[in-house]
Amino acid sequence: MLAADPNGGEGFLESLIADVRAQQQNPLLQAGNLMMVHLGLLYAVIEAWGKWHFTDARVDELLKAPFLADLRDFRNAIFHVSVATEARVLRWGAESDRIVWSQDVERALRAAILDWDANLAERIVQYPRVKDP
Repeated sequence: MLAADPNGGEGFLESLIADVRAQQQNPLLQAGNLMMVHLGLLYAVIEAWGKWHFTDARVDELLKAPFLADLRDFRNAIFHVSVATEARVLRWGAESDRIVWSQDVERALRAAILDWDANLAERIVQYPRVKDP
């Protein structure tokens, strides 16, 4: 219970505003927020990878990892906030192997997509459906 404030709660409000400003200026908190969005977007790329039937031996092998379902849950927790969000977000960081895996997936996707782009003319001939809108 809050103690009675002779100023009518103004001290509490000022303290709350100062606390919020301190949180907004915390670089670790900002970096964490960027990392959460980054991981959510990584899953969106993985989802498109499968939907568009891209293949690459390294990427496909990495996507067999059990962390893929955890990353999907994490993305859902970040982009579809609910009462279960906190547990799903905290679970992602519980094992450092997940972060290493996500970095490996990101590197493999980047290499595969850059290779695809570098050989686009050949790919269009090889996969005519790429031309379809």
